[in-house]
Amino acid sequence: MIRFIILFCSLILLQNCRLGSLYREDNYPGKLGKAEGTVEGKACAFSYLYLFSTGDASIEEAKRISKITKIRSIDIQVHSILTFVVIRHCLIMTGEVSS
Repeated sequence: MIRFIILFCSLILLQNCRLGSLYREDNYPGKLGKAEGTVEGKACAFSYLYLFSTGDASIEEAKRISKITKIRSIDIQVHSILTFVVIRHCLIMTGEVSS
């Protein structure tokens, strides 16, 4: 039993060694359009133990929240704790709102 616990802890800690296994934050920037606006909308989804997920990190949700009509860029942020215990995916949309 002790060997199993040591093996399990080793796998958790070494699974994502180069990116960090206790806490990790990744940003993936992306430029799409030629809009000039600076309005920002953020939509997030959460995952717990790869078993349960909640939220809506879609483009449509970010557009609805911020009322953006012309998209300038879409960035993605990923935060994770202990690699798989809690994961948050956020889509951050920047653009302009037409009046």
